[in-house]
Amino acid sequence: MSMIFDLRRVSRDEADALRQDPADIDFFLHGTEPQEPPKGFLQSLFGGGSSPKKTRTWQAPDEDMVLSLDKNWHLLHYLLARDPWKGPLPQATLMGGDPLGTVDVGYGPARLVQPEQISDFLAYLHTLDKQAYASDVTSQELEEQEIYGAYPEWTPRDAEDLWEYIEDMKSFFQAATTNNECIILYLY
Repeated sequence: MSMIFDLRRVSRDEADALRQDPADIDFFLHGTEPQEPPKGFLQSLFGGGSSPKKTRTWQAPDEDMVLSLDKNWHLLHYLLARDPWKGPLPQATLMGGDPLGTVDVGYGPARLVQPEQISDFLAYLHTLDKQAYASDVTSQELEEQEIYGAYPEWTPRDAEDLWEYIEDMKSFFQAATTNNECIILYLY
């Protein structure tokens, strides 16, 4: 089973609504309604319990509103922050943000990154050089740190091959900055 990491741009109004009702995150991200616990015996017998469910229509986001780092998310985070799970900001922004409630969207809750954090991360991305940003990382280091998505034959050339994701993140974070948006980070 793979762990996929996606980023989704959202308006400030959408971010505020999700902060107020974080239980709605699965519907927002995937169109999945929250699961209701089954009725108990007495509820079934006497008809008590929840009211009829509203039917909602989910609208998939436009393609440019979502960026998938696919299975490269952990490797990219490590190359940028040099820490397996945390690290200094803005380098560790991919593992940052504030949890949006406690609903598990696959591998923990979704996290919200604010516009000022987005701007800081974007500025950091612009300081990187394709040939140098991960030239000193070794396969042994990746193995010791247990980096998901890394492989034993890792070379600095592989970091250059991942540069496309850095360029995609620059464009994605720039669009969020231009539109004064937030970004939701989620792993599923």
